[in-house]
Amino acid sequence: MADYPPEKQPPAPRLDYEGLEVDTRAGDGLDKHLDPSKPLPDLRKWQEEEENKCYLNEKQMIQAHEVPQSTPASPDSSMGVLSPQATEQKGFGDPMGSPPEPRTRRICGLRRGTFWLIFGILFSIMIVVAVVGGVVGGTRRASSASNDDQDPGKPAPASANIPVQPGDLAVGSPLSVISYIAGDGPIAESKQYFRVYYQSVLGNVKEAIRRGLGQWLSADPIFTDAANNTGLATIVYMNESAPTGQMFYVGSNGYMQEKRKSFRDDKGYWEPGPLNKINIEMNGNLSLPENNQNNDPINRFDGFRMAAVYSERFRTGPGTRLFFHTSAVNGTTWVQEWIWSKSSDQWQIGQSITNVHPNSHLAATVDERNDLLRLYFSSGNLTLQEVWLNISDPNGLYNNGFSIPDFLPQNNAELAAASHNGVNYIYHPSNIGELGIRELIVSGVPASLGGSQESFNLSEPLVARPTLTSLEGTSPYQPLGASATKVEGLSEGPQLFVFWAENVTGPKPAAEGSVTGYRSLQQISRPVQNATWSETERLSIHLGTTDVYPEANSSRRRRTRRRWLSWLL
Repeated sequence: MADYPPEKQPPAPRLDYEGLEVDTRAGDGLDKHLDPSKPLPDLRKWQEEEENKCYLNEKQMIQAHEVPQSTPASPDSSMGVLSPQATEQKGFGDPMGSPPEPRTRRICGLRRGTFWLIFGILFSIMIVVAVVGGVVGGTRRASSASNDDQDPGKPAPASANIPVQPGDLAVGSPLSVISYIAGDGPIAESKQYFRVYYQSVLGNVKEAIRRGLGQWLSADPIFTDAANNTGLATIVYMNESAPTGQMFYVGSNGYMQEKRKSFRDDKGYWEPGPLNKINIEMNGNLSLPENNQNNDPINRFDGFRMAAVYSERFRTGPGTRLFFHTSAVNGTTWVQEWIWSKSSDQWQIGQSITNVHPNSHLAATVDERNDLLRLYFSSGNLTLQEVWLNISDPNGLYNNGFSIPDFLPQNNAELAAASHNGVNYIYHPSNIGELGIRELIVSGVPASLGGSQESFNLSEPLVARPTLTSLEGTSPYQPLGASATKVEGLSEGPQLFVFWAENVTGPKPAAEGSVTGYRSLQQISRPVQNATWSETERLSIHLGTTDVYPEANSSRRRRTRRRWLSWLL
C-alpha cells in the first residue's frame, strides 16, 4: 500500500453492496454451523486486500475523470466520481469495478416501449380488418339476398313488407289447390289440410293454409320471382312420411320453374327442383287461329296455363305428370307432357297433345280407382274436350274422350277439376241461364277400356254466384280451383271444395302497370253424398295484411346498395 502524508490520506472507501446489509465488524464469535476442524479464514487480511483493490480502482477512475482544479469538487458534486450515486448515474460501473445490471421494466418479456409499439400496430390492423370485413360481409349478404330471390322459397325480410293492395288477387291469376293428410289430431277433421296458391297484383306468389278444416290462415307471399300472370300447378306427395309440395310456375326469366317444400313443419323453404336445369322456355303469347271466330282475347299470359297430377300407380312408378303449352318457330302449338320419376328424381319428355286451343286453360285428375289420367281443355269452338291415359298400360297413349261443343263461354275460360272414388267433377264458368260457376259430373269408364261409355250431366247444378264484373279482354271468372278431402272418417263423409275470386277493383284487367285485382277469395263445400251446394257452406279466405316487392324492385334496391358499397371499398 502506498504511503501518503496524513493530510493527504484518501477517504475511506464507501462500498455499495447493492442493498445488502453486510456486517463488516470483526467478531470473535464463531458460527455454530461451521466445521470446527477446519481452520478459519483470516478476515482482517482479506479485508485489507479488498480495500487495496477498491482504492486502486477508485484512483484510476479519478485520474480518468479528473475535475479541473479551478472548480473544486465537493464530495456530493454531480461532476465528481467520489459519490457512488454519481458514478452510477454516469454509467461508470459500481465501485467494485463490475458493470451494473440494467434494470428496465418489461411486459410479456419485451421492453415497455417495444410492447406498446407492437400493441398499437396490431390494434390498428384489427380495426382495419373489422371495417373491411363489415363492408365485404354487407356485400355478401346483398348477394345472398339475390340468391334467395333465385331460390325464392325463403321469406322476404320484414323491412320489405308493404301493406296489401286493395285488390290483392290479380285478375288473370291462376288458382292452385292441394289437399292432403297431416297432423295427428284425435279426430279425422283435424288431419285434413288444404293449401291455396295464387299470384298477387305485385307479382308475388302467395299461400293460404287451412289446418284441420278450421279457419284459414291469412295468405302470405312465399316467393317473388314469378312472371306476371304466370301459370301455376301444384301437387303433393309423401316423401319420407312427410307430405311434400311440388310447384310449377313461369319464372321472371321466362323459363319453367320447379320448387319443392316439405310440409312436415313451416320452417322449411321452397327449394329448386331438377326441372330448372332443363331450361324450358315458356311463351305466354301464342298465336291464335286466323279466323278467331269466337273473338278470343289476345293477351300475353293464356299460353302460360299448365296442369299437373301425381300418382303412386303410374306404370313408370310413383311420379308426376306436368302439362303446359309450347310452340314451334312456325307458330304450331300443342300441349307437352313431362314425366318426373320419384325414385330417380329425373325428368323426361313425354307425349304431345295436339288438339288443344292455343289459349285454353288446363285441368287434370287421376282416377286411381280406374287407373285413368284425364286432361280437360278447350279444343276450339267453345268445345270442352277430354283426353285420357291408362296409367297401368306400359305402352299407353293418350286417347280422345268425350267432347261437348258450345259448352264454354270462351275458349280461354278457367277450368278446375277434382276426382273422388272413380267420379270426376269439372268446374267452369257458365253464361247460360243464371251466370255463375257450374259443376259437370263425369262417371264411367271409356268403352275402349271394356267399361260402359262415360256419362255426364248436362243439367249442371249451380255451385256459386260470384260477385263478378264483365271485363274487357279476359274471362270474368278467373281464377277458379277445386279439390276434394283425402281423410277418411269425416263426420259428413268425403267433401268437395270449390274456390274462386270476386269483387274486382278497377275498370279493366291486366293492363301494363295496372293494379287491377280481386278483393275477395271465397270457398264453398258440399258432402259428396249431397247433390246441391249451399250458400251456408261459403267461407272467405283472408288475403293477408302485407305483401313484398317483387324481384325486379328488390334487385334495383340491391344494385343501389352495391354501388354504395363499391364506393366505400
